[in-house]
Amino acid sequence: MDHSNSGRLDMTRRSALALGATGLLTAVLASCARGTDTLPSPAGVVTLNSDNPTWGPGYAAASKVLDKRIGERIQSRSIASVNNYTQVIRMTAQTDSSTDLIKWTNGYRLQDIARADILTDLNGVWDDVIAKGWVDPAQRESFSYRGKAYGVPLYKSYYAVVYSKKAFAENGIEVPTTFDELLAAAATLKAAGIVPIHSPGANTWESEIWFMQLLASIDPEYYQAVTTNKASYLDAPAAKAMDVWSDMYAQGLFSAPDVTSNDLPGLVKKGSFGMMLYGTWFANSMLAAGLTDADLGFFRVPPYESSTEQAVVVESGSLSVPVKAHRHREAVDVAANWLATDVQEAWVGFLGDTSPNPAALPKSDLVTALATEVAASKPVQLTRYWEASPTPLIEGNVQDLGSFMVNPSKSNGTATLRSMQARATTEWKTWNAA
Repeated sequence: MDHSNSGRLDMTRRSALALGATGLLTAVLASCARGTDTLPSPAGVVTLNSDNPTWGPGYAAASKVLDKRIGERIQSRSIASVNNYTQVIRMTAQTDSSTDLIKWTNGYRLQDIARADILTDLNGVWDDVIAKGWVDPAQRESFSYRGKAYGVPLYKSYYAVVYSKKAFAENGIEVPTTFDELLAAAATLKAAGIVPIHSPGANTWESEIWFMQLLASIDPEYYQAVTTNKASYLDAPAAKAMDVWSDMYAQGLFSAPDVTSNDLPGLVKKGSFGMMLYGTWFANSMLAAGLTDADLGFFRVPPYESSTEQAVVVESGSLSVPVKAHRHREAVDVAANWLATDVQEAWVGFLGDTSPNPAALPKSDLVTALATEVAASKPVQLTRYWEASPTPLIEGNVQDLGSFMVNPSKSNGTATLRSMQARATTEWKTWNAA
């Protein structure tokens, strides 16, 4: 999962993708490929490059099911550094050093490499998995570029509020169903001496979380428009979002912005944690830290107005097949079966998160209850901000939003939006010209 702000990457344009086997490529292959990675894998094995070394057991669990289904297993290779991983994929996917499958992100980050003609068109796979009911058809767009799909969902996480059941119960707080009730719950927690909303992000990717959520709660249609260059950051919904965010800070509803999500388990045990808006992928870390379903719950942030369409922000990754994959046909077959219910049950059994396949649910009630509620209410699903626009635009805007969190005044909110729109004007022009 791409959960770290890696900073602005230098190689994000087609010209960089077209680099030949020069010094950088030689260095990359020497340090990361180590010779054997340039060779085809044995029969019955497809190789996968990933930036998450901890997912090995999950791939192994899914591979057991894939082996029974199609006679293929996944051999995962990992590069822990996000920066290094990005460069390795951009280089090796154009050569015979490519693995058979790669983990990537969706949205514009996927489009950025798809338009370099290094990934396989998986439209046929999508037609098949949709017909089998293994995925929500609405997800297809965020894995596509110019009408062709270049990956299938590797995982799926929702952004929702994780809350302390004990803090809510002891202070007579019900799970909020309106935005006003959310603010009231935060005020009650503050009065009880509990930090209402744990909100990291001053120097990380996490500064996007409340901004994207407030846009989604205020006007999900605008969220989709502004992230696709069909609206301006100076329009009324963005101004409203910054004003609401500033007001929440003024009311003392947020923690200091230099806290980290890793602080959460200890705060829960101390009884000083109230709520945190975060990805459901974090549930597994909380459970691993000794917390249980009895300690925590999830709920979605309600619409700002009751008349506003319900929305939820979705994070996903892409399982893609390089054109130059050694075992190309077998890799496409793995992609075609990745979303099968039995494969996904093994996969999310490891992740402890929701699945792109609505029939596959993790064992923990912490996430299952939220997934069930989403399936029943059918909110519009929005691509996470990190992947929703060209990479340089998002990473620059995330830095601006982090600065706002340090000085969350309304005047700084206005200045932040002006900076974001100026960057949008420049970066969309560059994107469209590439």
